[in-house]
Amino acid sequence: MKIHLSSLTAFLLALFCAFPALSRAQYIIERNTPQDSSEFTPTEKSAAKAYPEYHTLNTRSIRLILLEVKNEPDMNYVNFPLTETPPKDLAGILVSLEKIVNIATKAWDIVRDNKPVLNLDTKYATAYPQGITAASQMSQWSKPKTYVYGFYAENMYGGTMIDSKHKVIFSYNGSYKGTGKYLTGVTVVPTVASVSWGYRFHMSATVPDSTIANVGTDADPVASMQLKLTWRMASALKEVEGTSVYYIQADGFFEEIASPWKSTWKDAADVGSAAPLLDPAKVF
Repeated sequence: MKIHLSSLTAFLLALFCAFPALSRAQYIIERNTPQDSSEFTPTEKSAAKAYPEYHTLNTRSIRLILLEVKNEPDMNYVNFPLTETPPKDLAGILVSLEKIVNIATKAWDIVRDNKPVLNLDTKYATAYPQGITAASQMSQWSKPKTYVYGFYAENMYGGTMIDSKHKVIFSYNGSYKGTGKYLTGVTVVPTVASVSWGYRFHMSATVPDSTIANVGTDADPVASMQLKLTWRMASALKEVEGTSVYYIQADGFFEEIASPWKSTWKDAADVGSAAPLLDPAKVF
């Protein structure tokens, strides 16, 4: 019986030793906002020159805090029919349990121009057996897990300029004819985005194909993926960008594996979906 990724462990450990920068990466980038930026009004640009402390974020104050872990009552947080089109019958369709794919969304906005992106067709990612086109073709789905985060940033005066909350949600344990564990409805839902005058806030999510993997066996697959959260905060003076990465496994396991607030990466041997680390540029 073949166990996926186990043969990569020694190579990955050697890779981490050879490239120590990968084990303590910086995920916050700060730079000056271009003076000719059309993103800010003349009034905002003038105010920024007069009151630079107000219009400059204190990068040390930026923080992402896990506020709550809970279960959703059902999978109604996404509208599956808008994305998935199940065939009338799977007869004659080859379903490859060990080949896992995302048939839904690979990238979507969470906060755009200071406003939460809320709509009925919530974007989400999946990790299904190849050949499956809908969650309804599988069974034994567990109640969705939800991780509620608060995101905050202060200016140089100590005033909170960005106050945002979002939920990372996923449904797991789905099986095909009693075999395997798969993911559906993997998404980030914004709930609050309070942004002070003179600032802009954007947040987006991506699930690179390279991060979707089978961490089980060919006979009993377990799907996994990495969800990348990218944010940008800006004033007429400065802009700050950052990234966090969450690891999600179809047995319900969830962990933040990289962010500006983690001093080190997880050891390669401890991360189930290790394959993407062979090419970090595909993730970050």
